[in-house]
Amino acid sequence: MNFVDWLLLINAIFLTTLVALQHSKGDLGSAITGGNSELFKNQKERGVELFLSRLTLISSVLLVVLAIVRNYV
Repeated sequence: MNFVDWLLLINAIFLTTLVALQHSKGDLGSAITGGNSELFKNQKERGVELFLSRLTLISSVLLVVLAIVRNYV
């Protein structure tokens, strides 16, 4: 394995961890009970949620770039 492969592997593990840490926006409980989940649907992300969301976006773009670079190396 070369250096790009290691970066790709580390980034994939990091991205998986970030996705697991994020709060789910869907509410399964209201789907079962028929409750109104529209109240907080359009609430903006703030603080840690915003940081995790942006870090996930950056990590996913980096994953795609590393996968493309790996094909050409």
